[in-house]
Amino acid sequence: MTAFYGEEQVRRVREAVDIVQLVSEYTPVRKSGANFACCCLFHQERSPSMYLYPHDNGYHCFGCGAHGDVIRLVMEKERLPFVEALEALARRAGIRLEPQAGSGGHAQDRGERERHLKAMEFACRFYEERLWSSEGAEALAYLHGRGLSDDCLRAFRIGWAPGGSALVEEARRRRADPRVLVPLDLAVERDGRLRDRFYERVTFPICDRLGLPIAFSARLLPEAERRAKEEGRGVGKYINSTDTPLYHKGKAVFNLHQARQAVKDAGLLAVMEGPTDVMAAWQAGLKSCVAVLGTALTPEHAKVLGQTTAGAKLVLLFDGDRAGQTNSLKAVRTCLAAGVPCAVAALPDELDPSELLTEEAGAGGIARLREVLDRARDGLGHLLRGTVPAPYSMARDQLAAAARGLSDAIRAIPDPQARTLAVREAEQWLGFPLALRTDAPAAGGSAAPATAKPLDPKRDLVLHILLRHPELRTAAGDEHQMEPADWPEPWTEVAGLLLCDPGAGADALRTLPAAQDAEVSKRIGWWLATGLDGRTPPVEDPAAALADAAPRLQRDRLRTRRAELQRSLQDAERDQDSVRIQVLAEELAALSNRLADLGG
Repeated sequence: MTAFYGEEQVRRVREAVDIVQLVSEYTPVRKSGANFACCCLFHQERSPSMYLYPHDNGYHCFGCGAHGDVIRLVMEKERLPFVEALEALARRAGIRLEPQAGSGGHAQDRGERERHLKAMEFACRFYEERLWSSEGAEALAYLHGRGLSDDCLRAFRIGWAPGGSALVEEARRRRADPRVLVPLDLAVERDGRLRDRFYERVTFPICDRLGLPIAFSARLLPEAERRAKEEGRGVGKYINSTDTPLYHKGKAVFNLHQARQAVKDAGLLAVMEGPTDVMAAWQAGLKSCVAVLGTALTPEHAKVLGQTTAGAKLVLLFDGDRAGQTNSLKAVRTCLAAGVPCAVAALPDELDPSELLTEEAGAGGIARLREVLDRARDGLGHLLRGTVPAPYSMARDQLAAAARGLSDAIRAIPDPQARTLAVREAEQWLGFPLALRTDAPAAGGSAAPATAKPLDPKRDLVLHILLRHPELRTAAGDEHQMEPADWPEPWTEVAGLLLCDPGAGADALRTLPAAQDAEVSKRIGWWLATGLDGRTPPVEDPAAALADAAPRLQRDRLRTRRAELQRSLQDAERDQDSVRIQVLAEELAALSNRLADLGG
């Protein structure tokens, strides 16, 4: 895809964007000698292992091997193809890109996308202008009545769709083909005529991650809503764009482009139900808020939100009424299944965030909202208490049905360690064991066969130490940078539990799915029955033994990555891919330097 814009334009963009400034928008960055360090953007860790190199705008993570330049970083972090990442960075740097002649179908595809984006921008500006004209007086009065200031309305580019064929006619007046509006759900064809899709409604632009309008949510004014009900016409308070080439409602999040810049300072990302809730919070000073519009929270939404938090707290803040609480339970299940940690905040007195901020503006509405967010309950805890509010007073059949539902939700958690911890918490709340694994051996039956290979002595020693000395578990992860991936499957589960949970003991280990393997079960039993002084040779200083083992694990991890890079480099040389050859060679050099530092 480099050929689409040419090497020279790609080089200009690569050199124009400061990688330190770019990464600092995702996570805190600190100076480290001539370079900079931060926690990796692509895997979870507690101590920084990603290094930024300003001299060539590159990065390398010594934990997971992530490596590249500013373009690769945006591609991986934002899940964008090469050309879209390049264009986003070019807009950031104020560089105008020109496709090369002979780009063929790629140029056609990019040309169509650019036409669609220009059409959406045209519609957004048109609606904005109408809001601030005499046509939008009633809509503006309604928005002011909701407590929204002019500055807030302009920041969110709120508009007014007059309806009829106003947008279509404006396109014709500007000598643009109005048919480009149809695939974007801005216009519809009826009886052979094009008419506007949004009619006499307040428009809330839905933007992509880069702030470009891609769809609209449109609200009917209260008076028009009342008249429609009196006349027996079924109209929705809100209508949203249908899926288009630019917009997929199951993925798009309202205000993500502004909120993502504020998440780092706020320490949280709050998910609300409607656009006016988000705007009221923004106006009150809480700018890290988003909304999912026109659909329930989907797994794609959860993944996008999880990527945006970058270690901050994800809080689901739904309305305080019964529907809002029902939606919060569904959203928690979705987040659990997506592997995205979340918390749930409960609003008081069946209020929504906008009402709380407006009604209590003079009495510290924003302070109350922050208190609500600070008291947010862990997502699993909310699910347990929302599903089984009083375990000991429920009928047996109701409790059994609720337990089965919880079992389904917990079984969907992808991370084995998180799943094990969730089982423990659920069992403590319910007061009885949770039947989670349908493949567990029947009572009195034989244990599962041994499929795991025995561990090498060094890795066996580390797990033995971590089990016997829980106080060393934090140091193993933070100071010695040990990762569950340093152990082969299925030992990864055992290592993950011992590294991530300082309180995990024998019961937690034995409930791991990996513990169904006879070899794993036998070894756990031996660790529990034998002290460190019973090893050969005996371990007299567990902390020193742990520190001694750490470089070996890191060397093995880096050597495995080096072998992968060498194979990839051979493939790139065979394909004569000069760009990929350079990237892989740089990563190999950085990795080799790190191995040398570790004595490997």
